Amino acid sequence: MCLILLSWQNASEQALTVAANRDEFFQRPTLAANFWPEHPQILAGRDLEFGGSWLGVSRNGRFAAVTNLREEMATGDRSRGNLVKDFLLSSQNSDQFFAQLELEKSQYRPFNFIASDGDRLCYTNNVEPTWRTLTAGIHAIGNIPLSDENEKTKKGYADMSAVMTGKKDHDALLNMLQDMTPTMNTDEEIYRALSCRFVKFEGYGTRSSSIVSAAKNGQWDVWEKRYATDASQQETLQHFSFIEDSGA
Repeated sequence: MCLILLSWQNASEQALTVAANRDEFFQRPTLAANFWPEHPQILAGRDLEFGGSWLGVSRNGRFAAVTNLREEMATGDRSRGNLVKDFLLSSQNSDQFFAQLELEKSQYRPFNFIASDGDRLCYTNNVEPTWRTLTAGIHAIGNIPLSDENEKTKKGYADMSAVMTGKKDHDALLNMLQDMTPTMNTDEEIYRALSCRFVKFEGYGTRSSSIVSAAKNGQWDVWEKRYATDASQQETLQHFSFIEDSGA
């Protein structure tokens, strides 16, 4: 997942709204979002290479997502996708989970990790010490630490803010995620492609967009749009809806 735009406790009826793009090599095997057979409380896509996920929610009101840190050298060999899976399966609150992760995060490949237990939205990475609880508002997480910003995350922040003040349905959010405007002025094609919100480059690009809507009344809606990576495929859009199970 290469761009995560969030609105947290920023609307009268919505606790959380997420709009995110997953950028990945086209040949990497992936399953579309669904409830996992062995863990039916998890709704997430699945990376078939390591078994984790890039973004997911649970029936008991938990949310988690990761991005990589593109410019950072790996210090560990554990898959960052396992952070999403492990948080969604955990009974710990966000503070407890992130405190434990602080002791282990050097063991993972470079990551940004953001997660909510419904009460708090927390963020960490494994190139800076400690973790933090995010305040209400808009947040834009790319492939750099949240303490930094670049033109891609700044534009994402501005566009997410604009959508959240207008017609903030899933169609508007999906349209925003498909913006192919470069945010870097360079002659190198790969860097121009990577600077776009919707990435399209030979063998690599935006494979799916995810929208998560968590209402304060416990209603969750998740949309996943998957994009064709070759002529034999077609775009697909699926929608999941459920009421949070506070006893799960």
